[in-house]
Amino acid sequence: MMPVLPVRHLRRLTRQASLVLRRFRKSRSGVAATEFALMVPAMMMIWVGMVVATDALTADKKVTLLTRTLADMTTQMQAVSQADMDSIFQATEAVMWPQPAERLGMRVTSFDIDGASKVFVDWSVTPSNAALRGSFTPLARCSSSTVVPAGLRIARTSIIYAEVTMRYQASVASQVVDQMFKGAASGGEMPLGDRLFMRSRQANKVQFNPAPAGPCPGFVN
Repeated sequence: MMPVLPVRHLRRLTRQASLVLRRFRKSRSGVAATEFALMVPAMMMIWVGMVVATDALTADKKVTLLTRTLADMTTQMQAVSQADMDSIFQATEAVMWPQPAERLGMRVTSFDIDGASKVFVDWSVTPSNAALRGSFTPLARCSSSTVVPAGLRIARTSIIYAEVTMRYQASVASQVVDQMFKGAASGGEMPLGDRLFMRSRQANKVQFNPAPAGPCPGFVN
């Protein structure tokens, strides 16, 4: 036969049970955990998007820096050869680290502007290393060009034109890149590029060795 509990003891147990129930009703720990579990995918997507966007924007800035460095190093020379330009191409490649060099494309062109402000190609070079050439090919000497803006077409001057392209490829979350840069990216790949004009700083023009034979047909002195 079970002993009969005192009334006061029963009341104390009742109060304790009520307290436990109230604490249980007020507890939000399970709700917080559920909310966190629901938010994790969205938070991860935002974090990955920020990482990818930062990486893409950094690569774009490095392309601009590489273009300026390429033009800057060329215009500090009085004369260049293919070997000289290959050294410059190889040196400027380091600017893009850690982006792989095989996604780059580089070309440097020297334009002559005649007395009538018409633009002619004096010389144009691409890297001997095909991995740094991209889709570029040298422009034909003496071919006319409209790429030089009117404000830079100063009669009887010369100007260096540096071009750089890069095929940016997202290392992760290529779908995120496609969505963030909709219309510009496909399969996580996005074309980047920049170009820059710069005047020679050591002479009137940067000569090319070996020097081309004779003036361009139609060139007005």
